[in-house]
Amino acid sequence: MGTRRIGIFLRKGGGIVLAVAGTALVIRVIPVYLWPMALGALLIWGGWQLYIYDRYY
Repeated sequence: MGTRRIGIFLRKGGGIVLAVAGTALVIRVIPVYLWPMALGALLIWGGWQLYIYDRYY
């Protein structure tokens, strides 16, 4: 049982590290004038996730 918890912890920790690294890379690459478009896409995606939440969970 302890091995499974360690595996879950390592998987989640690795996911967080990859997410932070990807975010840092995107922040460095995207020019300032594209940030409103990126924010809009993020808001659309978040809204869609909220809309379909009941269907899958």
